[in-house]
Amino acid sequence: MATVLVTGAGGASGIGAIQSLTDKNDHQVIGVDMDPTAAGLYLADAGSPIPPADDPTWAEKMAQIVEEFGVEVIIPTVDEELTVLQSLSQAVGEVPIVAPKQDVIEIARDKYRTMQELSKAGVPTPKTWLGTDTDQIPNTAFPLIVKPRAGRGSRGVQRVETPTELATHLKTTTIDAERLLCQECLSGPEYTTSVVGTNCNRLLSVVPKEALKKEGSTVLGATRQMPAVDEICRQIFETLQPAGPLNVQQLLDEDGIPRVIEINPRFSSTSCLTVAAGVNEFDLLVRDALGQQVDPPAGFETDHYIIRYQNHLFADGIDHTDSSSSDSASNLLIDD
Repeated sequence: MATVLVTGAGGASGIGAIQSLTDKNDHQVIGVDMDPTAAGLYLADAGSPIPPADDPTWAEKMAQIVEEFGVEVIIPTVDEELTVLQSLSQAVGEVPIVAPKQDVIEIARDKYRTMQELSKAGVPTPKTWLGTDTDQIPNTAFPLIVKPRAGRGSRGVQRVETPTELATHLKTTTIDAERLLCQECLSGPEYTTSVVGTNCNRLLSVVPKEALKKEGSTVLGATRQMPAVDEICRQIFETLQPAGPLNVQQLLDEDGIPRVIEINPRFSSTSCLTVAAGVNEFDLLVRDALGQQVDPPAGFETDHYIIRYQNHLFADGIDHTDSSSSDSASNLLIDD
């Protein structure tokens, strides 16, 4: 058993991590979130509000919580925290952080750079252009998906049908053209895959999940046996050598080839489904971070579903000063 600190306790990833670590294992979990009313603060064994990651006191506050609760491992689940993990590492000393190495985080946080790196390695990706290179986009490439180079949860994503629509969008958006990418529009099934790798780059498992319905994040999904998805994820792991967990998102093209649309350098919001299907990636990588021997799981249960729905948590004595309330989510898992 270990004492594990999970950030983003109000988000789907954080709640999934907290529930997986407390329901499936004997770990003590400390939840933190910038919102003092975040549900995960009350689902965890203990919880504490923290400043946002761009606050200069963030790392110091995190270090205080680590010391107060005797935290042995940190699991970050918030994208904005990933770019400042070096400051956190300096503040907490030898306490391990379960995340990919910094250069992989920097690649993955820039969707255009991700496409460049993967294409060079022969990994299938959609055709992609920067917003400053629209003169290079042939008319036959439309429709296109226009999205920020950095972002999450489908924020700022726009479909454009024609060159005229693209030009209008680039004139009216508040995002600079150099910070946008234009990408071939693929309409096949989407897969969000857990790629479970240790801090010494030993690949433990690859668990593809079909995203059957999305509302920013996946609200209905199922584990699948998809050899083509699995093979490409293994190629990505071998190419990047991330030394930590990855979430790979792919869309099938008209020929059924999975093309990578982005990589999240962290646990995904559907990691709890990976756990329910038999691959406890949270526990595996916590124990790996502590230097314990971990063995690859024998496999995972396929066609296992996640249905994300709204739920309610009741608590007394919440200090909600200067915070905005938010709906909490929990997960119901059913067999197909």
